[in-house]
Amino acid sequence: MISFVLVSGLVLAGCRPVAESWRNPPAAPPASPAAVGTLRTEQPALPAQATPTVVAGPVTITYWEDESDEGAVVLDELAARFMEENPGIEVKRLHFGTEDLRLQYRVAALEGKPPELVRGAGELAGPFGELETVRPIEGLIPQSTLDRFFPGALAAARVKGRLWGVPDNYGNQLMLIYNKKWVKETPPTTDSWVAQLKTLTDVAQGQYGLVYDLKEPFWLIPWLGGFGGWPLDESGMPALATEPMANTLQFLQDLKLVHKVVPPDVNYDSAYEIFRSGKAAYVIDGAWNLDRYRGAGVDLGVAALPRVTSTGLFPSPLTLGKYWFISKVAQGPTLDAAVKFVEFMTSSGAQETWTSRAGRLPSNKEAARSEVITQDPIKSGSVDQLSKGRGLQSVPEMYCAWGAMRAPLASVMDGTMTPTAASQAMQDEAERCIADMNVADPGQEAKETPEGGQ
Repeated sequence: MISFVLVSGLVLAGCRPVAESWRNPPAAPPASPAAVGTLRTEQPALPAQATPTVVAGPVTITYWEDESDEGAVVLDELAARFMEENPGIEVKRLHFGTEDLRLQYRVAALEGKPPELVRGAGELAGPFGELETVRPIEGLIPQSTLDRFFPGALAAARVKGRLWGVPDNYGNQLMLIYNKKWVKETPPTTDSWVAQLKTLTDVAQGQYGLVYDLKEPFWLIPWLGGFGGWPLDESGMPALATEPMANTLQFLQDLKLVHKVVPPDVNYDSAYEIFRSGKAAYVIDGAWNLDRYRGAGVDLGVAALPRVTSTGLFPSPLTLGKYWFISKVAQGPTLDAAVKFVEFMTSSGAQETWTSRAGRLPSNKEAARSEVITQDPIKSGSVDQLSKGRGLQSVPEMYCAWGAMRAPLASVMDGTMTPTAASQAMQDEAERCIADMNVADPGQEAKETPEGGQ
């Protein structure tokens, strides 16, 4: 099973299982990558950009990225269109492997020779922001532009109270996937949803309303947000011994032990098999797995998790994205060009291109209203949930909070620990982890987030 949700360099149309612990950068940097030329192929149709900045050319800006081959084609097409509209600016791209991108940028920043821009996973905001090797976005990109993003999409790039990056791709959220044979309409609230789940459950026949991975914290997080909590508080410290966490655990335990709408023991793989076989009406799974479900012979529907009745809040699943970071090396006309390029690459038009060409979902609210999404029930249901998601803070404390949730969650689902006791046990373990981390490695530079995902 997965040990953590964040995945460096994740292709948002799919995931890979990875599990790593905290690690220190090796003493020697990886080999430098080869330069990648810009492909000038068919141009994507984009709306005119409203950026008023006029850059006095010629200016050359370079960005580093860790995209897939498919995504690199889209990056080059968009860059070609940008250069066509801005003939005084030349854009160069360098491709790295995911780990090489992180390590090589660190070396380049320490030597004072980083590129003007980096495009990578949101988790890079942690080390970039802690070391302040990139520029805060506030003051560079107007607030009116930032307001066009889903609020949760910017959360992953906030460190130390500052925003360090903006995303052009967004996704990998958990959501409701349902079998239209059993479900004609998805209820709006948890109370009405649980009532429906009961009608869809026949334990004697092995038929259940819902399946999902019962003991993995990744599936707990959306409900924690719906009950008004989050693993870390505003200061970035674990907030697990809370009423929202206790209520979340009670809700999940009740689904199994009181309402009996989920099987006694379900993990990630068995949840898929039960749903595929038609023995479950709903499964909670991620956007990365949609192609697998499409091939399962089930008439699929996709919807957002229902609003929590007691709080009026929507569940907020964790999300991942690809973010643009502006290096401190960019100054004067080069900085102006870098900002203009980032605004272009994260615009609604660019994000619509990502959706139509590569199936990537947008972080931009305007792009989410495009026909390529609204006319596709699966995409529109997925984006509805995505709009309620939240990026994960890429700080070491989250590692401790994440690990601390697993064992108590399992005990709650087995009925051997009360939700209140479990929430306190989570907090105690998270605090011990942070204390041990600080003692073992005092004053060390910020570490990157451990990888993982489905």
